[in-house]
Amino acid sequence: MMNSALVTGGNSFIGIHLVSELIRRDVSTSVYVRCIKTIPDEWIGKVKVIEGDIIDNNSLLSLGDKFDVVFHLAAYVHKIPKSDDEERYVYTVNVEGTKNLLESLSDSVNNILFFSSVSVYGNGMGRDIDEITPTNPTTIYGKTKLSAEQLVIDYGNKHKIKTTILRLPLVYGPGNKGNIYNMIKAIDNRRFVMMGRGLNKRSMVYVGNVVDASMAVLNKEISDGKVYLITDGIDYTVGNLYRLIYKGLGRSPLPFCVPMGIAKMLAIAGDIGNKIIRKSLPFNSEVLGKLTDSLAFSSERIQKDIGFKPKYNLYNTMDETIRWYKTVRHRPASSRQND
Repeated sequence: MMNSALVTGGNSFIGIHLVSELIRRDVSTSVYVRCIKTIPDEWIGKVKVIEGDIIDNNSLLSLGDKFDVVFHLAAYVHKIPKSDDEERYVYTVNVEGTKNLLESLSDSVNNILFFSSVSVYGNGMGRDIDEITPTNPTTIYGKTKLSAEQLVIDYGNKHKIKTTILRLPLVYGPGNKGNIYNMIKAIDNRRFVMMGRGLNKRSMVYVGNVVDASMAVLNKEISDGKVYLITDGIDYTVGNLYRLIYKGLGRSPLPFCVPMGIAKMLAIAGDIGNKIIRKSLPFNSEVLGKLTDSLAFSSERIQKDIGFKPKYNLYNTMDETIRWYKTVRHRPASSRQND
């Protein structure tokens, strides 16, 4: 039974959708955010908003209340650090911040849900990845998420508190100015051409499925420290996504694609240019890999353990996402989103 909840990073993309669901369920909700000015107007009078930063121990002292559940979303997200100082900051937020939060909770929580990432598996992973696939993070984001996972699990074991880890692939839906938004924008501006035939497969998850899965794991008896991959349950091809976006924008797809041989040569040229000018060019081998490699995850464990089946997918949500895109396409995006 969940009567009270704390959401860190409550004004992030996932956080906003999660808090809306908690409000709908009449859960007494506290939201911990870095900037109180960014909370939605509809929250006023419905949630307790606490302004602070998880890297500041003093600000965490204001949490105070006892919570049935803590949803830990606050993090420095996928933006690639441009300096050693910025890389250290990612560690400070994602690892030290998580440690600070846990220490501030003490015995004031019954259940912790930690939102992690498939980045813990590393790059070039391929298909059929599941929870028992060895982790091998290659980015500072993936490394810090894996470290934070272990902190949460260890804390739960020490204090006899239920903990659950949700590993998420690319999350899409209204409100997220991430990869799908950028792809929609590029196609809208005629700046995106498909590399190869678009047959490579990608796992994604609609934000509504993340929220539903979060509620589902809280309502079932599962072992402490359980890790779940959450996806739409469909492995989309990049070609599928490409055509859905064109359809949603009311346009016809470009009648050509870039052959893989030419794409690889362009990527190598980009790699050479990166080394010469020491600046990341818009197209290189890393970008080509993201567009053409398969990256598919299995969410069978959560279906078997608690019977969770996602309701949403690209096919029944793309129109909604594109309608949102059209209302915000000229606004700038922020960097540290999960605040």
